[in-house]
Amino acid sequence: MLDHWQPVLLSRRLRDKPVGVTVAGEQVALFRTSDGAAAAVADACPHRHLKLSVGTVVGDRLQCKYHGWTFDACGNGESPAAPKMTACTTSYDVREAHGLVWLKSRTSTPAFPAINEDGFFPICTLEHAVPAPLELAVDNFNEIEHSATVHDTFGYDLDRLHEVQVRFESTEDSVRVINAGPTKRINRVFAWFLGIRKGDTFHDDWTTRFSPVHSVFDHWWTSPDGTRESMLRWRLYVFFVPQDDKTTRVFSVTFAKSRYPGPAGGLRLARWLLRREIDREIRSDVSMLYHMADYGTGIDGLKLSRFDKVLGLTRERIARIYRGPSAGRVALV
Repeated sequence: MLDHWQPVLLSRRLRDKPVGVTVAGEQVALFRTSDGAAAAVADACPHRHLKLSVGTVVGDRLQCKYHGWTFDACGNGESPAAPKMTACTTSYDVREAHGLVWLKSRTSTPAFPAINEDGFFPICTLEHAVPAPLELAVDNFNEIEHSATVHDTFGYDLDRLHEVQVRFESTEDSVRVINAGPTKRINRVFAWFLGIRKGDTFHDDWTTRFSPVHSVFDHWWTSPDGTRESMLRWRLYVFFVPQDDKTTRVFSVTFAKSRYPGPAGGLRLARWLLRREIDREIRSDVSMLYHMADYGTGIDGLKLSRFDKVLGLTRERIARIYRGPSAGRVALV
C-alpha cells in the first residue's frame, strides 16, 4: 500500500509535536523539522521499540522519549549513550499538497495523483474515519442507489430511481460510472441557492483510480432537456486509505464552480455553508457502515442490482494491485 502516495494526515494537525498514523497496519511517526518541512519515520525506536510519535522534536531530529535516541528525516539515528553506534530506522518520502500530508516508501516511483482544479474554487479538505475494510468503504461511496434514502442533497428521487440511467466504462486501472436521473427533493432554501427546480436531472459522474485508491466525483444539475444548468458544480476527490483490516481513513478534497457574479462566483462567502454540507453528506455515508451485519469483503451470495457492477470492477483492481495475483481473481458482476 505504501508503494503508492497515500494521504495520511491533515496538514494543519502536524505542528510542533510528532503525530502517529497507521497505514495498512504500518505505524508511522510524522514530524516537522526546524524549517517546517514534514518528515516520516517508522513509529518504533529500533532500540526498545517505544513509539517515536510520543517523543519530542529537537531541531531537525525526532527524539525518543525513552532513552533520548534521535533520528533525522532520513532515519539516521544517534544514541547519546553510544555515539559510535549505528542506529537507523525506516524513513518515507513525504509531500504536502491540498492541505494533506502524503507519504510513500523510499524505493517506489509512482506518479503523484493528479488533482485538477480546472477553474474550480477550493472549498475544504476533510478527514473521516470509516468503520469498515477498504473494499466496503469504497463500495459505500461508489454506488448511487443508496443516495435516494441516505443523502439529503446529492442523489435521486426514490420513487423514480428506476428512471436513472447508469453507464460503466473501465480500463485496467480505472472505473468510470456515469449516472443521470430525476433529482431528489432537497431543502427549499438550498435548492434555491443552487438553482435547482423540481424535476431537474441530477448528474453524478465519477472515476475511481487505484494508485492510490481514490474517486473523483463531478456533481451538477440540469433541466430535463439539458438547456439549463444549476448555479453550482461540485468536484470531490475522495481518497480511501486503509488503517487496518477494520478501519479506513477517508480524506476528501472538495472544489466548486459558481455561475454567480463576483470574485470566485461568491464562493468565498459561501465556503462555510458548502463545507458543512459536504461534511454532513460524508457523515451520512459513514453512518451506514456502523450498521453492517457482515463486514466480509466478498460479493458471492449478495443479491446485486443494476447499479452494483462497480463492486466487482473495483474489487478486481484492488485485489490485483494490492492483494497479489491470486487475490485478483474476483468474479465481475
